[in-house]
Amino acid sequence: MKKYIIGGLAGFLIATTVSAHAEEVTNLIGRTIQGAFPFQIEGKTLATPAIVVDGTSYLPVRALGEATGYEVSFDADMGISLKKKETQPMVPTPTPSPSATPKPQASNDPGSGFQTITTAILSLNEEKAKKSTGEFGLIQVDGAQYVSLTTLSSFYTISWGEPMVQVSLDGELIGLFASKSQYSQGTGSFTYDGTVYVNLAMLKLKGIVNGKTLVLTDDI
Repeated sequence: MKKYIIGGLAGFLIATTVSAHAEEVTNLIGRTIQGAFPFQIEGKTLATPAIVVDGTSYLPVRALGEATGYEVSFDADMGISLKKKETQPMVPTPTPSPSATPKPQASNDPGSGFQTITTAILSLNEEKAKKSTGEFGLIQVDGAQYVSLTTLSSFYTISWGEPMVQVSLDGELIGLFASKSQYSQGTGSFTYDGTVYVNLAMLKLKGIVNGKTLVLTDDI
């Protein structure tokens, strides 16, 4: 069966012959399509094929425009219009502000996670919070938090001995910690710069840091 170009089709085809006049295109209405063939742009085949009428090839305007980055519009008076699509500017991803509580460092060197604390607060469940000021040490390393025995001595009773140190609260023994040991990941205590540091998890505590203030709370 022969295919024919209807009036609407003529409004969406563009001839490869640039010199074609409007009256020549109008004369194509009702002519027989002699063939249709795939049309590629940089190796990509368009969904709508090109057609051949009286030996001249015609390309699908909308498919061609969208494939080459143009917006295609049609107006009864102005005809077909191709407008280059505007490229949206890239919006830089905002850099998140640093948290008030630094995340524990991930390093085998405890010194990389050291920071000085000037205020320590012990806030246990159902007990009145206790506060102490001074110069205390906190080390956050390998996902764990360690505080110096000097920090704990503000709230706990520290009984020094060799090779263990006792930590008690209100007369109850909380834990025993080695007084002289090297750091290793997950250890209960270690000596750094002449000071013994204790793993808060061993005391069932966790630390919340805000600036140079450390709040010790129950690790539930």
